[in-house]
Amino acid sequence: MSLAIIILAAGKGTRMKSAKPKVMHTLAGKPMLQHVIDTAKQLSPSQLAVVCGNGADEVVPYLQNQQIDVVMQHEQKGTGHAVEQAKTSFANSEQVLVLYGDVPLITTDTLQDLIESGDNNSLKVLTAILEDPTGYGRIVRDYDDNML
Repeated sequence: MSLAIIILAAGKGTRMKSAKPKVMHTLAGKPMLQHVIDTAKQLSPSQLAVVCGNGADEVVPYLQNQQIDVVMQHEQKGTGHAVEQAKTSFANSEQVLVLYGDVPLITTDTLQDLIESGDNNSLKVLTAILEDPTGYGRIVRDYDDNML
């Protein structure tokens, strides 16, 4: 099964209180984005693309020579819009995995489990239940823990 991976790295990262793009902040000696790229490459995708926007002047040169499609999101209109900008990168893929460039600790095992869960024609969403979700997006669930 062909797998395309889209890494979203176009956000402003205003909570970082820094002029540096959020995904370029260093963690354990390399940018957060590189941690996500390294994990993505372990899944052997047929296509790998990074969506850039804010801070592209720093992110795009960093991505050179990494065999990654660079896709520009000139206007930041949300997650769905960012993925749409990369649609040519996954047009011929059977599965598409969307990752965030500012989530460097996601593991290959977790992503592999997600890819293998459910049937191949289903939407799969990896979520977390947090004690204090303040500042995060939210997934609304019913009483049976199904997403609404």
